Amino acid sequence: MTQGSGTVTAEGDGRVVYRPEYDSERAGLVTTGIDVIEIARIQRTLDDFGERFLHRVYTEYERERYRDRVPELAARFAAKEATSKALGTGIRGIRWREMEVVSNRRGKPVLVLHGQAAERAEMLGLYAFDISLTHSRTEAIAFVVALRRPSGP
Repeated sequence: MTQGSGTVTAEGDGRVVYRPEYDSERAGLVTTGIDVIEIARIQRTLDDFGERFLHRVYTEYERERYRDRVPELAARFAAKEATSKALGTGIRGIRWREMEVVSNRRGKPVLVLHGQAAERAEMLGLYAFDISLTHSRTEAIAFVVALRRPSGP
């Protein structure tokens, strides 16, 4: 028995189950990335590599705004990792600074892509990103959601 774009079946135990059919190529797929990092790891890296690390990973905006706030730097590092996962590349082929986390007027983090990261997003048909950051005393977490333009009719 079919209903809409799914199938309703009667299971052996008497349950009726609806299984929606989902065509990710036509449906406007949502792609995601998530990352968790220990804040102490970023602190150790800063202690060991200082400015070299900051300039390799963070944009000028990020360095100026968060340089002395290690939990915020860690959250942004996690955001870059999560973004690379949403782009399906890992960090290969994309520079850290091509993924930038800025803040809007209300302080909400906003993801801005540059260079190869922007090209990869365009190639995948990704047109809208949302990002959520949080941290505790010990860990920072970032979650990225990207919408893909539906293809076909």
